[in-house]
Amino acid sequence: MGMFLHKMEGSWFAHPFWKSRMLLEDAEQLETLKASKVEWVQIDTSRGADLKPSEAPAPPRAPAADQRDRPFGRAGATIARRGAPPPVSRPFDPLSKDRLPAKAEMVHANRLARKSVRAMQKIFDDSRLGNAIKLNRLETMIDEISSSIQRNPHAFMAVTRLKNTSEYLYLHALSVCALMISLAQQLRLSPEEVQQAGLAGLLMDVGMGHVPQETWDKDSPLTPEEWEVVKSHTTLAHEFLALGGEMPDAVLDVCLHHHERLDGSGYPHGLKGEEIGRFARMAAICDTYDAMTSNRIHRHGEDPSRALLMLDEAQTLYDPEIFQAFQRAVGIYPIGSLVRLRSHRLAIVVEQNADDLTLPVVRPFYSLSDRSFVKAEDIDLSNCFGADQIMTRETPEGWDMTEWPALSARLLAAAG
Repeated sequence: MGMFLHKMEGSWFAHPFWKSRMLLEDAEQLETLKASKVEWVQIDTSRGADLKPSEAPAPPRAPAADQRDRPFGRAGATIARRGAPPPVSRPFDPLSKDRLPAKAEMVHANRLARKSVRAMQKIFDDSRLGNAIKLNRLETMIDEISSSIQRNPHAFMAVTRLKNTSEYLYLHALSVCALMISLAQQLRLSPEEVQQAGLAGLLMDVGMGHVPQETWDKDSPLTPEEWEVVKSHTTLAHEFLALGGEMPDAVLDVCLHHHERLDGSGYPHGLKGEEIGRFARMAAICDTYDAMTSNRIHRHGEDPSRALLMLDEAQTLYDPEIFQAFQRAVGIYPIGSLVRLRSHRLAIVVEQNADDLTLPVVRPFYSLSDRSFVKAEDIDLSNCFGADQIMTRETPEGWDMTEWPALSARLLAAAG
């Protein structure tokens, strides 16, 4: 700890960090490096520590302060000089709603996502065992996710979009929860409705816990029998969540009807138009968008901007007014989108501009002119006076980026 990394051995893609030069000042960074494929590093002792703290020579002791340096009172008693008290470090409040930039909120969002995944594993286990879920066990999680979104509306969704395939179901639930909360806030729903929207997104797929993993991970078309098993997750979730007797009706309706479509082509009841509840119409968009942009065992996820275009083209399936609100919630160029700049560089979108969704903050990483990676730097397109701009959306496949999931994760975590 405290060493300055000057160079890491091996392929750039094997490095656990976006930057190869950095000061190790976080225990989690150190453990990540030790667990990586990097076999050795060079350190710069002029910019960081040389030896481990236990090996370093003890610093010379400062001379004792003169305890009799100032008279006090008539009796000549003395007091010691005292330095200023150390600053009080207040712990982070996970329910704080004070705005934070995406980079700062990503730190808290990562911790929240890891904690929430463990909680979701327990919920899915309870579903398989038939143990009823108590609402009070979920209130804190919903409140913390909602607070993260209010601190920065895009950081938590960016974290959960980078899914580990072994945790797909749990992270998908967290992603849809965050999307539902953002969409409900965009629609200016009441605080109670926002919380119910998040709860519905979190729980609507618990019935998938009863579907064999080899079925929903299958990389070939499902048989009619397998498809019927998958579709049963809606009714299974509804029946399971109704057991506790305290789940809001709106949440139960989403669990049952989030796969219904406006033209009647959905399931399980083939509902049309206004027959589908508002929360279920919201969930249909959030669920589909997250599934489209997620990497699975058998396919790479769509670029977020491309997914929005595909949803927009499917006008007969999704509520158009709700979709417009959804687009405002995630941005025209959602975080994680790959774009090409006028400066002939590829960049990733790292933060939104609430005043103009066409001018996000981007992080260029590759020069098309030099055919080489470039130093990461953030460009606020709303404040660069036209020096650069987005020319087109791009897709990782269009540039043969087979390592895009890992690369995008490093880019999003890079220091701006």
